[in-house]
Amino acid sequence: MATFDPATQPLPSPQQGAGLRKVHLEITTDCNLDCKMCIRHAWRETRRSMTEETFAAIAAELRELPTVETVQFGGFGEPTIHPGFLEFLRTVKEAGWRAELVTNGIALSPDFADRLIDLQLDQLIVSLDQAVDSPGGVLHPEAELVKHNLRGLFRRKFLRASSRPEVAVEFVATAGNIEVLPEIKRLALNLGFTRIVVSNLVPYTLDSCDQILYHHWTSARADGRPSTWNPGIDLPRLDAWSKASAVIERLQRSGSNLTILGSSLSGEGQRCRFVTEGRAAIDPDGNVSPCLALLHDHEYFFRGQRRRVRAYRLGNVNQQSLAAIWADPAYAQFRERVLRWQFSPCIDCGGCDLRESNESDCFGNEFPTCGECLWAAGIVQCP
Repeated sequence: MATFDPATQPLPSPQQGAGLRKVHLEITTDCNLDCKMCIRHAWRETRRSMTEETFAAIAAELRELPTVETVQFGGFGEPTIHPGFLEFLRTVKEAGWRAELVTNGIALSPDFADRLIDLQLDQLIVSLDQAVDSPGGVLHPEAELVKHNLRGLFRRKFLRASSRPEVAVEFVATAGNIEVLPEIKRLALNLGFTRIVVSNLVPYTLDSCDQILYHHWTSARADGRPSTWNPGIDLPRLDAWSKASAVIERLQRSGSNLTILGSSLSGEGQRCRFVTEGRAAIDPDGNVSPCLALLHDHEYFFRGQRRRVRAYRLGNVNQQSLAAIWADPAYAQFRERVLRWQFSPCIDCGGCDLRESNESDCFGNEFPTCGECLWAAGIVQCP
């Protein structure tokens, strides 16, 4: 997606027809694993699952929004353990929407894989960040079982001449596993995945802070434009084994705007994909939030400092329609504020007391403030 440049493009206005395109549906906060890195260790919520009535209300309200294209079953629980998941998936596909599933892969038995093929799930995103089982680590366990299940799904797709679901692997990168990434890539031929989505570890506990790979983060200029203090550098193709590699790494560390044949190597500045791509998230109780990061009250650590995040909920589908929630002036104003991205640069800041929560920032913005959002900074990725 092209970088948004407010100097050359008209600002999209959420109040003038920008539509909801993708819904992240969290049908449960329960899970069949207890990973040490999970956000559920950083909140005090009780485990809960979506009722059939709440899901039916969501499905009916989504049908009233012609812009909706995709429903993703995910969030911070394991969707496959919800007893109604397969029927929910059937409803989504019969309505004509693209369906995605984010899962730890434990439940992908032969019978379950056949059901996913039968129901024509479009994309399956499976967590796999170890090549072999490594008990006691912070990452997802049961790597051998997940690989076995993916191999079985790949075989069943082949026998049934089915191209769906397309399979992607989500890899949480840490200091302890980043060297395994090439080995994960080599597994694609046997496991049948076509994409690896690499995200960084979010340390929800202090003892996992030493595993992150972004201790010294410097982001590129938010609008991507070169300037006299940071001119753009347009590179040719270079040998990855040459002396150029160390020079490029040094330039990246200083936040230089690097491109190679027109493609950015530095990444964009702060940009919220949830807002720019027309996404919203719904929790098991039917509460609507603008993104996954604001779906639950929780804490995490950034550069060793504890940060409290208060959930931002704009309405509940059991009390008002999703269309009304999306069009509400408060929600529209929030989306416009995010598009303009006038939050304080907390990601690159040395630190102040305001960084301890998302209540306010030093630019005078009130709750919710997004200047230290790891998703908007591109440090954390959601598929």
